[in-house]
Amino acid sequence: MCGRYSVFDEESILEMRRIVQEVEKNFTPAEPDAVQGVFTPEGGVSFDLSPIKKGEIAPSDSAPVLMPLPDLSGYRAVPMRWGFPKYGNEKGVIFNARSETAGSLAPFRRSLRERRIAVPSTGFYEWDKLGGTRRRFLFRPAGETMTYMAGIFNLFSDGFGEYAAFVILTRPASGVIARYHHRMPVVLGKEDVAAWILDDRATDRLMQKEVPLTAVEA
Repeated sequence: MCGRYSVFDEESILEMRRIVQEVEKNFTPAEPDAVQGVFTPEGGVSFDLSPIKKGEIAPSDSAPVLMPLPDLSGYRAVPMRWGFPKYGNEKGVIFNARSETAGSLAPFRRSLRERRIAVPSTGFYEWDKLGGTRRRFLFRPAGETMTYMAGIFNLFSDGFGEYAAFVILTRPASGVIARYHHRMPVVLGKEDVAAWILDDRATDRLMQKEVPLTAVEA
């Protein structure tokens, strides 16, 4: 957990639509020929004009995140790859980090101090494994169409150049999510997004703050 979340930019979800449009305006090359191939987890190459994926987001996908401006006067939306590479030749990526231990572990310690981001989404997914059928549910704050998750990022090299990647911080599950999984993302209230990204003093408090969620079958 969290292994899947959604980015839907329908007209009715104005906040996500604005974020997606900001990323595509600032990071999509004007000429399609200028778009570089993106390696997929299956080993293929995808040539997509958009710098991000929309719909269901999985580890290794590029998705919009909110990161601080260089002068820390605010934040902006940028594309970033979900998942830190694993050490050595091990396949796959590390896409979550436990909030309780991230501050003491080498892969995450500096990022938690200096490279915090918010991951905008229209909800994250979990599966009901208790009944006879496997059902999927979408979770987001009550009465909201947006879900902001706390993340951290770092810079890596893949042999072609440097790229930024992020992980989502998790915490012990509480409330409605506890029925479906023992872990959940650190969910940020909309009012806390700027503080999470920019205010070092708010980090510990926001990793422990409870944001009530609702579940909708998806």
